[in-house]
Amino acid sequence: MTEQTERPVKKRRKGKGKTSVTLDDVAAHAGVSRSTASLVVRDSKLIPKQTHKRVRASMQALGYVYNQSAANLRTQKTRTLGMVIADISNPFYAVLASGIENECGDKKFMTIFADTAESVEQESRIISRLIEHNVAGAFLCPSGENSAKNLEALEKAGIPVVLIMRYLEDISASYVGPDNHLGLRMLVDHLAGKGHRDIAYIGGPPRKSSSRERYEGFLSAMKRNDLEVKDSNLRASAISRAAAMSEALELLQREDRPSAIICYNDVMAFGVMLAMLKCGLTPGKEVAVVGFDNIPESSLWTPSLTTVSIDAQNIGRLAAAELLARISDPDRQRQRIIVQPTLIARESS
Repeated sequence: MTEQTERPVKKRRKGKGKTSVTLDDVAAHAGVSRSTASLVVRDSKLIPKQTHKRVRASMQALGYVYNQSAANLRTQKTRTLGMVIADISNPFYAVLASGIENECGDKKFMTIFADTAESVEQESRIISRLIEHNVAGAFLCPSGENSAKNLEALEKAGIPVVLIMRYLEDISASYVGPDNHLGLRMLVDHLAGKGHRDIAYIGGPPRKSSSRERYEGFLSAMKRNDLEVKDSNLRASAISRAAAMSEALELLQREDRPSAIICYNDVMAFGVMLAMLKCGLTPGKEVAVVGFDNIPESSLWTPSLTTVSIDAQNIGRLAAAELLARISDPDRQRQRIIVQPTLIARESS
């Protein structure tokens, strides 16, 4: 870690002629964040030895005294849970959150929500705050591979975690999510049964477990149905209407456009449907389009969207039950809970 120049700070006055040094003062003097200073005074193994020494030196130089009584009050178990999600603008997470709230509310736990906007840096900041506030447990939808460090930070702080919708490779953690492979197989089988032979796939960011599994499920199902996979029909984009619409416009404006498009999720399918309208095409007639998730909006679109339901509220309930069980029994064996999907055939296919 790069050494930072120590900066003098003014001690805060407490009463007549007395001064009180705060943890903020120590952090500023040592050139670290307050959360880092807090972890040092608690002898956390997350902090490098060199940083430990620098913060301890600042404590001694400023005359900081750790208030153990206040710390004991802070470290008492709370009844607050953190839910760290990837994209609060996706309606899927609102439904999932309601399942979590229903289950946790019955057990007198309160859940606070935070949005990483698919940023690992933002995720790290959120995790630091959850640790500072000593939440009783956390739900985490990982933003990327570097999320492993954030998961480790939570567990070293004694905070049990349940991963939702995405897992981390080679990391042992409780996880609740859908059978992505089966869901894609259902969609490909459905389209193949309708006579489609030229099927495109617009997936999500490739480094996420859900993106990888759905892509693998697509390839496997195409092979199973003896269908050719064209490189020109394989696309990946950010998980948004706008990004998916941009990819779809390129597919649809080709002379050899595909007859059907499978999307990573419903939100992206809506973007594809908007692209079809721009091209003067009717979803479900000239080109079929299908999604994944079955968010409430999918039944309301015109035409209504064929999709795979993974029952987001049930995933939320299952994740909440697992986290509450881990809070009650920290030594509980980590669980991997896979929810079975259901095909919902509508007008778009």
